[in-house]
Amino acid sequence: MRRDTVKKFCALQTAMAAAYGVGDVRSFEAEAPEAIKLMTEIQKSAEFLNDITVLPVTDIVGRPITMSLTSTVASRTNTDDGTKERSPQNILDLNDIEYRCYQTDFDVAIKYKDMDAMARFPNFQQLYMQMVYVRIALDRILIGWYGKTVADNSDRSANPKLEDLNKGWPALLKEHNPSHYIEQGATAGKIRICAGGDYENLDEAVYDIASVIPQEHRTGNEIAIIGQGLITQDTGKILKLHGQTPTERSLFKTLEKSYGGFECRTSACFPEHGIFVGDLKHLHLYFQESGVRRQSCDNPKKNQVEDFISSNDAYMIEDFNSIAMINHENVVFE
Repeated sequence: MRRDTVKKFCALQTAMAAAYGVGDVRSFEAEAPEAIKLMTEIQKSAEFLNDITVLPVTDIVGRPITMSLTSTVASRTNTDDGTKERSPQNILDLNDIEYRCYQTDFDVAIKYKDMDAMARFPNFQQLYMQMVYVRIALDRILIGWYGKTVADNSDRSANPKLEDLNKGWPALLKEHNPSHYIEQGATAGKIRICAGGDYENLDEAVYDIASVIPQEHRTGNEIAIIGQGLITQDTGKILKLHGQTPTERSLFKTLEKSYGGFECRTSACFPEHGIFVGDLKHLHLYFQESGVRRQSCDNPKKNQVEDFISSNDAYMIEDFNSIAMINHENVVFE
């Protein structure tokens, strides 16, 4: 690194040490307040993480944290004759499902030449931290949508979408409430979206998927997240028919914001052919507040600086009856 880059990198390390309340950032365990602050900064780096529920937990294994009441409680009991009593409803019955935090390493290396390039900017520290935080945030979202297993030694080449880092929300839904995880239609292993298929169009698919969510488990904040590939496919069919009609094109721009009666959104890292319906607050991401560690160092043997960050993370669904989705791997167009 150039001499001025070294000075800025040392200043960055000093700023990190001050922020975490430690004397040296070459290796330290973040205390709970600092860990929460770090995770909050990462959370702010991706809009989707602000839409779901991200919470610190004390224990590495525990019960899901309930933020809303998903059971009905209204009832009536005639107690006049003294033979009957009012029976309060247990509103926190979580079916003994546990979360388990697993260590996830978010380790970053940046070559000296790239550090020199960034050091030219006056807001070098902000650029560096934001770059690291955005990547961690996107990786957490990837694991949430694609995670299937927890490997002792992950393999990025075999699992480019981080499928072996943790069990994400689709994997958890398939395991604990498979009736809300639609894997096939009339043909085994296929979900056909086409004329004469399982769903004639995307509207019908979203409506049918949402229909498995009982009314008593709906909050009124349900939305549909639809993969960009499905939206592009649906858009292409309509534009092929009406692409030269200005009034139809204008109407479509309004309709594409809603499918099956639900507000439509996309999400970073969401599967191209995926469909999710539910209240996003029911998607949980936990981090153990005592399990955040960080080390920042200069490695001249590789001509790079290295930032080692680890966190004990778990994914969970607050109410397994409150969301529904499809297996995006089985979607076909014919």
